[in-house]
Amino acid sequence: MSFKKFFTLEEANSLVPRLLKDIPHLQKLAAELNENFPDVKNAWKKARFNGGSSQGADYLRVAVQYTRLSSDLESRGCVLKGVENGLVDFPSVRDGREVFLCWKMPEKEIRYWHDIDAGFAGRQSI
Repeated sequence: MSFKKFFTLEEANSLVPRLLKDIPHLQKLAAELNENFPDVKNAWKKARFNGGSSQGADYLRVAVQYTRLSSDLESRGCVLKGVENGLVDFPSVRDGREVFLCWKMPEKEIRYWHDIDAGFAGRQSI
């Protein structure tokens, strides 16, 4: 994999206070997109017949907020692995190989890492 940034544990931990604020906000926005716009879902189904939705503008507003927030986190080098579950990985180097420092909501600090292809199930204590 190619990452633009590799984090030290200290650098990744410095972002945890922001994650504790931003991930719940992303979760709220995702839930809002999934639950509060039934008319938009119906419009998607009818799109092939040139259908529309009165909720389109509100849906787009929420979608733009979600995209901006997730893009901001990703531009800092965070890898959003599961907004619903509150999973964020940070590319790092451990013993000369690329790994992820692994954070899960609501942990107050990063205490785990895993190999790039091991995923959450492969988390190990730092």
